[in-house]
Amino acid sequence: MLIVGTGRSLDILSTYYVTAKLKLETNKLARRIGWKGMILVQIPILILGSLDFYLALFIFLWSLYLFANNLESSWYIRDKGEDQYYNELKDILRRTSIRKIIFGEISLIFSFSISGVLMLILVFIYEDYIAAFFIGLAMICHGLLGSYRSLRYLLSLRKEALTAKTNETV
Repeated sequence: MLIVGTGRSLDILSTYYVTAKLKLETNKLARRIGWKGMILVQIPILILGSLDFYLALFIFLWSLYLFANNLESSWYIRDKGEDQYYNELKDILRRTSIRKIIFGEISLIFSFSISGVLMLILVFIYEDYIAAFFIGLAMICHGLLGSYRSLRYLLSLRKEALTAKTNETV
């Protein structure tokens, strides 16, 4: 139950951190039932997760992915404010083609779904644990290097903006 509770807590707390009003919540049911309802929904999930270690591991990992997704770009949302970000997003979406939106938002299929399917096929059909190991290793490298590159780029851009602002005031 501790594993599931940790995962679900990370998801719920990160959701609250990013969208306390739930305007940016992508789960329609969660928006409809609100915070109290979301807390109540966790009870059967905790019970279900306590029945089997592998189910608990699944719930934890999925919750961890949701947590990470919630925190991605949260610095920008928190700075703008939930309402302003929501309105800005609606304005941009109104001017963007559906094709561009879909193309820009299907990356999870490539990064997680295809990797997961390949891993399942390699392990359960071909019993090729070495290939599955390298898929896992590629995911680890992508997580570490992707975060490093993004942080390096954003911090460099921030430094450039601060330097430009300092030069303007002088």
